[in-house]
Amino acid sequence: MAPSSGNSNYLKGAWYPVARSKAIKKNVLFKSKVAGIPIVLTRLGKPFALVDSCPHRGFPLSYGSIDENEIQCKYHGWKINAINGDCISIPCLTEAQKKLGIEAKIKSQSLACVERGGMAWVYIPCGKERAYTCLESLPASFDRDPDVYIEKILKADIDQSTIGLIDPVHVPFVHTSSWWKKTNPQDFKIEQRNFEPSQRGFTLKRHVITNSGKPYKLLGEPVETEIRFELPSLRLEIIQGTRHAACSLTVLAPIDQQTTRVHQCLYWSSPWLLPLKPILKALGETFLDQDRVIVEQQQEGIAHNPVLTLVEGADTQAKWYLRIKREMERCQSEGIPFANPLTPASLEWMS
Repeated sequence: MAPSSGNSNYLKGAWYPVARSKAIKKNVLFKSKVAGIPIVLTRLGKPFALVDSCPHRGFPLSYGSIDENEIQCKYHGWKINAINGDCISIPCLTEAQKKLGIEAKIKSQSLACVERGGMAWVYIPCGKERAYTCLESLPASFDRDPDVYIEKILKADIDQSTIGLIDPVHVPFVHTSSWWKKTNPQDFKIEQRNFEPSQRGFTLKRHVITNSGKPYKLLGEPVETEIRFELPSLRLEIIQGTRHAACSLTVLAPIDQQTTRVHQCLYWSSPWLLPLKPILKALGETFLDQDRVIVEQQQEGIAHNPVLTLVEGADTQAKWYLRIKREMERCQSEGIPFANPLTPASLEWMS
């Protein structure tokens, strides 16, 4: 049974992307929301993030102003250090009150923030744990600004959005554009794939793509691919052709219980593909819009919390996602290290 719309828990103790790195600028306050938490970011060499709430009366700091590392709240003029959240000054305090050290005792919550793969990520803590390395599985050659970046908003919860992300059998029915290879159901064949567990997820082991669409063929056939899924909601496809390599990174970040932000990044190794950038971006936009429409329409059918059935083979990855997410939450609640309960497996489905 899969969760229905509106019942997803946000997985904490996890890194989530907020925006493309280019969007975070010096002396500019960038407003966002991740896992129900309002966030404000700015750049001081590297990006820094705070919970978007003044420690005085909770007014969003993002509506204020910034000068170097000082954010001034628009409501009462309190100044907050953008790097660590320390209160710098409170204008309404008398000199006698300031001598009591009130300012030094006040702090806005800061969040760990890094740049990986051309995006700014924030760590949503579960407790006082040390953050793990963000996006460690991304090859070093692709740890840069993506060649194509697409951002979409889905009006769907994080669990159903994630299950859609790792669903291997919707492609012939949803992605029906002329540029993508079509397969009629009567022509379906058995697909057999080998998987192994990873530290925070599972990996579809490297294999040759037998029914590749036109974008894959640009890399030179035969094309091999390896697909990694990692909690909280990250899909990384590393594609190697005879001429070029590419990487597709899709990360989902919950905004609230009914809304999810999709970050899609494409990277490639060959400068000869640069002239195709507008075309590939347009194709990616179409591909994601097809997914968006399906997942949003799905919400109508699951709004009344029906019993949902996940079958073996085609839906096993969805079962794995729900299982390791529950296990992660259990380990966090008990304060023990997470141990992946999955084992190597071979899956089969018709596609």
